[in-house]
Amino acid sequence: MYGIESPRNRYKTASAASASTEEWNRALSYLRRYAENSLAYLSLEPDKEWLFSEEPEGMISFARSGNTIVVCGDPVCADEDFPEMLRVLRSFAAAERKHLVFLMTEETHVAEYQAEGFGCFKSGEEAVFDVQSWSMRGGKCAKARSSWHTAVNYGLSVQEYRPQEKRDAEIERQFHEITDAWLEEKHTARLQFAVGSLMLDHPCDKRYFYASDAEGTIQGINVLNPYLGGKGWIVDIMRRREGCPHGVMELLFHDIMEILKAEGVSQASLGVAPFFNTNDGDHPRLIEKAEHYIYENMNYIYGFKPLHAAKDKFNPQWKNIYVVCYPKHMSFWMEEAAFAVLDSQGFSDYVHAFLEMRKVQHEEKVDRKKEQRREKVDRKKEQHEEKAE
Repeated sequence: MYGIESPRNRYKTASAASASTEEWNRALSYLRRYAENSLAYLSLEPDKEWLFSEEPEGMISFARSGNTIVVCGDPVCADEDFPEMLRVLRSFAAAERKHLVFLMTEETHVAEYQAEGFGCFKSGEEAVFDVQSWSMRGGKCAKARSSWHTAVNYGLSVQEYRPQEKRDAEIERQFHEITDAWLEEKHTARLQFAVGSLMLDHPCDKRYFYASDAEGTIQGINVLNPYLGGKGWIVDIMRRREGCPHGVMELLFHDIMEILKAEGVSQASLGVAPFFNTNDGDHPRLIEKAEHYIYENMNYIYGFKPLHAAKDKFNPQWKNIYVVCYPKHMSFWMEEAAFAVLDSQGFSDYVHAFLEMRKVQHEEKVDRKKEQRREKVDRKKEQHEEKAE
């Protein structure tokens, strides 16, 4: 028997953090066969639980928060079984007496969600690439190409690290060093659920690329997760050393794309730009307007605009991403549950960051007023001196 059976039903669940070898292999098997959503491999992160289904065959990755089950991406199953997997999950949630929220679902399944009574709201756009046709040539990639040349001229080179074959303590020490320094710069705690971790002790199918200088110092790292049976790869982690040479990320992305192209990979992703273009429809809903407000006004908490710009300079194709919920009207508590699972310290971390942002904004406003008063005094002084002359 897999995992734990609900006392009220026959549903088989397991935790990624404590899964048996049999459960782990089952989850990995489903991901290798059925993963379409680029976030699917985040199912293997320790903050996830798995709901297994035998008929139809598949799994759903989720976390619990209050009275809500928060699902990562879409159900992992064959396309023809998708509606039935939604019914399985809806039945499981009813047995657990919980609501449902899906994060980062794909537009291709919106009609199926709606047909099963779920509410769908745009939550951002994902930067995807046709690997075989993508090139850094052309005007749209001019800035990225210039940065890439800078990194090449500096003498940086890209290598792939394969911990599945042989571990290297020094490479991994530098990976952790860069990650720890990167986390210290954030205004919130480490994001999770929709963002992966290094998982060097259990890498499974991940791929690790790094850019290093002539002395062997690693200046930047990219970690990739597969989807579409290995025909698609998402750059899940992009981190660089503080004070690194300009163009490290551009060099990594360019060289990784060349490697994937040679391997016959069809699609790549740089992940989602949250809350981007959520009010672009004819009749945006309240939640989509709220997301747009966050995108425009809360970049202190999380750099939504800079994140979009960082992805857009590579000239991706942008595809819509949705948050889905059941019941179909999103409540405040369902939204709170989604934020709570995304932050390693919970929803209160966002409240703290928001208050800190307002404090900074207030201080900036006070400083502007002081500067305006000083300018006013200086102008009056100049006018008085001119009259005296």
